Amino acid sequence: MTVSKVTVSLDAAVAERARRDVADGRAKSVSAWLNDAARDRMENEDLATVLTELFEATGGPLTAQELSRARERLSLAEQP
Repeated sequence: MTVSKVTVSLDAAVAERARRDVADGRAKSVSAWLNDAARDRMENEDLATVLTELFEATGGPLTAQELSRARERLSLAEQP
């Protein structure tokens, strides 16, 4: 994997949380923590784009009933 070195400024609370997560073993480094956060954001934006396209193709956002069924199916899928 090719990496690019950049300098960033963070809110103090964000920097502290990143350092704490590293100290607690939840991330390898602050750089890895930030990279994971940025990747999550990219994936969420990609998902939002896909959902927008689906909504446009199917006539709009999910109804309350459709959303309830989707949540139910997702909860069943997450069970071991």
